[in-house]
Amino acid sequence: MKIKTHKNHIKLINISIFHKKYKIIALFVLIFVLIFFYLKFVAIPIVLKNTESQIQSYATKSINYAVADTMNQNVSYGDLINVVKDKNGDVSFIEANSVRINLLSKTMSKVVMSNFLEFSKLPIKIAIGSFSGLSILSGMGPKIAFNVNPFGEVICSFSSAFESAGINQTYHKLYMIVLLKLNIVFPFERVQVLSDSEVLICETLIIGKIPEVYLNSNNLDEMLNLVPNKFTS
Repeated sequence: MKIKTHKNHIKLINISIFHKKYKIIALFVLIFVLIFFYLKFVAIPIVLKNTESQIQSYATKSINYAVADTMNQNVSYGDLINVVKDKNGDVSFIEANSVRINLLSKTMSKVVMSNFLEFSKLPIKIAIGSFSGLSILSGMGPKIAFNVNPFGEVICSFSSAFESAGINQTYHKLYMIVLLKLNIVFPFERVQVLSDSEVLICETLIIGKIPEVYLNSNNLDEMLNLVPNKFTS
């Protein structure tokens, strides 16, 4: 009788241990699921949003500084565009100095990328309070710093605009469009950041009639057969 009671006692202990192990496993699974959902729907979106915002800021600064540096070269309209007139003083055709324009485009692309690579060395900082997911705590507490390694390319293209300034007088403006395309790869996501800026390179007042083919075209690449430059890093 005592042996049977002892066996039953051992059986109860084994069942109790099994239940404890089951509860521990279930607890670990629950914790893992909660951590997964927190990372997936709270932490990672916060990291992506803050990273995208700071990279966008770096990209904008890179373009603005490059524009300032490049424009210090005192580029004139005559350096880039040649207006050919007939004997009556009317415009026969407009031709571009493609060598100078492509050189300017290439220089701008390199300076933009160089500036951005310098900015991207700065760590991305996110306040601990932001990870709570509550807007009231966003930006509060010490900041966690981490580095990202974005990659991308700079594309420079040109556009041309004609504006009437009176009878047979037309302003011709030459713009450069600088586009910085960046990609940031995370373990679970890939973020693309685009930053662009339109810069007035030069302008002049043309006296004389201008053919309609030019007045109706704002795309300098099509009008003057220019090839946009691209710099990738």
